[in-house]
Amino acid sequence: RISLLDATAAKVNICNETAIQIQNTTEEEIITPKKQSQVRNNVSPTKSKSKGVKNNATSTKKQKNKNKKSPKKKSKKQKQKQQQNKPAEQQELTLEEQGRYVALDCEFVGVGPGGYESALARVSLVDWNNAVLLDTHVRVSEETPVTDYRTFVSGVREEHLLPDVAMESEKCIAIVKKLLQGRILVGHGLKNDLTVLGITHPWYNTRDTAKYEPFMKKAKKVTDSLSTSTLPRSRKLKDLALTKLDRVIQKEGESHCSIEDSIAALDLYKKARGKWEKVMEYKVGRTQEIECDQAMFDEE
Repeated sequence: RISLLDATAAKVNICNETAIQIQNTTEEEIITPKKQSQVRNNVSPTKSKSKGVKNNATSTKKQKNKNKKSPKKKSKKQKQKQQQNKPAEQQELTLEEQGRYVALDCEFVGVGPGGYESALARVSLVDWNNAVLLDTHVRVSEETPVTDYRTFVSGVREEHLLPDVAMESEKCIAIVKKLLQGRILVGHGLKNDLTVLGITHPWYNTRDTAKYEPFMKKAKKVTDSLSTSTLPRSRKLKDLALTKLDRVIQKEGESHCSIEDSIAALDLYKKARGKWEKVMEYKVGRTQEIECDQAMFDEE
């Protein structure tokens, strides 16, 4: 009887010890099974030392390879986040966003006495990727004949404005209106272009490199007895292209190219797009606030 009780007590102790060992086993030990090489080394102590060293070296090599992390491919979300963190001018636009932009430049001839009045002679429109959307010479009305072709600047000659070569003015203006509708218009000195075209464009969708203050010259302070002027002055597109883009356009002795000029204006905008759009966002928001306040005031 005593020996039977001792045997039972011994079994109970073994069970308790096993239970304690299971409770103390970590989650990592449960999930990660022992390697076969390690089990063999523990079970078979009779094997030669050289083989044991070889197994240890192999397991060490495997462990090193395991520790080497393979480069992970970036997910779409990570790529989008990285893209958003870039300055706006460095961000790649989607095709839909690119389609919102057009750049315009026009060439004029002189009409009337002395050729001082300007008439539309050529229109060029390009998209975000510099593809030409429209490039045509425009027929001048017979009621106001051309008195100065301004060829040295405009590049326009008499043969360019012949009826079988040039587009009718009304047709050209209709095409331009359609291409500008709902889009952001980029250019240099757009006030002149739009005036001669006889069309308008919303200010919030206009990006004129001649009127963007960081691109303008700071005027020297002029003080006299009547006024003080510190307004900035517009710079020539030629100068901006050279200083900002390191590009030579409108070379001496050569006439202007409206396609080249529209692309230069668009590239200037692209370079400053981040800061420029922040300014426009502020202006649009402020304008909306003022309009809301005015509407509330009118209701009262």
